[in-house]
Amino acid sequence: MKKIIKAALVVLVILTISVFAFSCVKITPSEPKETVKVLDDRFDLTNQVLNFIKDTYYDDIDYDMADVYAAYGLVGSLGDFNYIYSSEDLRGSAQDTKGFGLLLKVNMYNEHLVDFILPGSPFLTPSNGHTVQRGDEIYAIDDQRISGVDVSVYNAYLNALPSDRAVKFTIARGDETFDVSYQKIDFHFPYCIYVNDLPGVPEEFGYILLRTFDNSTNVLAEYKEAVASFNRDGNRALILDLRGNGGGSSTVLRYIASTLIGNDAKNSEALFEIHYAKENKSNYIISTTVDDKIDTPVYVLCNGGTASASEALIGTMKAHGTLTALIGQNTVGKGVAQNGFTTYQEGENGIIVDKGTDEDGNQVDLDLYLLQVIVGKYYIYDQTAECGKYCIHGNPFTPDIVVTGENPVTPDYGEDLYIEKAIEHYDRNK
Repeated sequence: MKKIIKAALVVLVILTISVFAFSCVKITPSEPKETVKVLDDRFDLTNQVLNFIKDTYYDDIDYDMADVYAAYGLVGSLGDFNYIYSSEDLRGSAQDTKGFGLLLKVNMYNEHLVDFILPGSPFLTPSNGHTVQRGDEIYAIDDQRISGVDVSVYNAYLNALPSDRAVKFTIARGDETFDVSYQKIDFHFPYCIYVNDLPGVPEEFGYILLRTFDNSTNVLAEYKEAVASFNRDGNRALILDLRGNGGGSSTVLRYIASTLIGNDAKNSEALFEIHYAKENKSNYIISTTVDDKIDTPVYVLCNGGTASASEALIGTMKAHGTLTALIGQNTVGKGVAQNGFTTYQEGENGIIVDKGTDEDGNQVDLDLYLLQVIVGKYYIYDQTAECGKYCIHGNPFTPDIVVTGENPVTPDYGEDLYIEKAIEHYDRNK
């Protein structure tokens, strides 16, 4: 965003110089004009630039547009993990309530590979004599090539598909391609998935894919059911998949962490804190009573998309000695909390209304904006750390077992490099 603003200012300056040079008018200095202080003295450059443009730019200034650019630039200056969204931005990110029940993985070539076919998905039913399986590529949709397009383009295209007719999918499997046809259905996409019998994985293992800690989803209820099923099935080891999990609610994190810190942990034990510098206070997250605990070896899978609450869970498990091995790639190192909101309405924390004027000079509401900025940082309680705690922000976790190279997506989950490492470690140490 900074580059866009700088480029715009450069264009304005060039335009001003060009207009003066073309007219061959000698500009005679006049009495210096009074500088209007738009912001306080700490915004000296902004004030000077605005006054220069006001005095010299050929056309009128679109102050409403300048206001938007300034706001985006200000938030961008705060660094990573601080965001501003317009109502249009949020509408564009809204998910269709209908779907096909597929979870995909996008590789380095922007090939969209089937990673999970969820229970209830129409893709579980054969079509045209073919059954889609894990590792297949969605090559085209309704004869529109999808292979190679960016994931955001793919998602936008998928959301725009009609739900009143069957959609043709061209599937690539090795050198073979074939067509299947399915119609969108009302579908709940689970955020926590438990599987007891992953193909290619020994029967001792249960697998839980935790996609988010977001409190606005059903993830907590789904996680509780996953843990109960894991224990009922008599599994002897857990693979907890946090790959791509960017975090979420500390309330959800509190419960999940309480199931994974061992039976010796006390109730109401301090797990971590979120320190809020502006308010000079901390929110202390303590363990809570849970329906079930996991008391087996736990292998956590992580990658460059594992962040925030996921990292706090990893740190809490390490502090309690219940993380058997962290497997994968370095995590993000995002140990921060952001302001939350529940509804996209004026008056909510972080919801700002942009005011402007219409052609008649009347004040009007131009748009709603959502601001999400860093308000606090995570500190993990760990007796081995200096002062008994440490901040995880800027300190990504390094795996105990590092995975390198492109990870294959095949029907055999045992060929997943991360899961393969977990199985090898378990076999060596059982």
